[in-house]
Amino acid sequence: MIIDLEQQLAGHVFAFMLIFTRIGAGVMMFPGIGEAFVPVRTRAFFALVVTFLMLPILLPQVPVMPTQISDMTWLLIREALIGIFFTSILRLIMGMIEVAGTIVAMQTGLSNAMILNPALASQSALTSALLSMAGIVLIFVSGLDHFLLRALMETYIIFPISAPFPLGDIVEFFIRVVSKSFSVGVQMASPFIVVGLLLYLTMGTMQKMMPQVQLFLVLIPIQIWGGFFLFSTIISVMLLFWLQTYDETISSLFMS
Repeated sequence: MIIDLEQQLAGHVFAFMLIFTRIGAGVMMFPGIGEAFVPVRTRAFFALVVTFLMLPILLPQVPVMPTQISDMTWLLIREALIGIFFTSILRLIMGMIEVAGTIVAMQTGLSNAMILNPALASQSALTSALLSMAGIVLIFVSGLDHFLLRALMETYIIFPISAPFPLGDIVEFFIRVVSKSFSVGVQMASPFIVVGLLLYLTMGTMQKMMPQVQLFLVLIPIQIWGGFFLFSTIISVMLLFWLQTYDETISSLFMS
């Protein structure tokens, strides 16, 4: 009886360690929870709580504890890679908003106006920092965080613990999201690109007609104020389009 109890406890510890590896890797860069301004201990505690809650549900999926150290190490590495893959997808979708903010800053003449971006823990343009923080707030206000947490749990359906590691599918989906992140960012900032091109075309034509006047210095305030007006007008549309893209991209992961 003592030997059976020891084996059962060892199996539960192994199962907890295996589940915590994937969930912990996913939580460490989870939007909002995994930001740079959130302490590492807080993220680890959240991952532990989620693992305790999911352990009874996921326990039947956990295979028998391997007798070889190499097999156990491969299982842990595999679970960590799947968690990192999922959270990297979330970060790439967050990168869409960074691309859009950078393009907006360039077109409005604010590319050199830098500020600390708490989401990245580094300097970024004003519009990028604003859009990043607004995106994180919208994730929690709209309830998208519950959807993302559920998606993290449902990775055990498309990537079971005992199944072979689908390296080809992971690489293919990752490449698709990388290309989509840039294209969606450009689409979000497309009104600023059009207005900027028209402004520079008008500025170049007027400069040819009046070469003695420094129109660039005259039109800079107009460019900035016009950019602020356009930004305040369409920022809600940009963020709603980004939220819809976020939902569709994560959903396509489970439908592919």
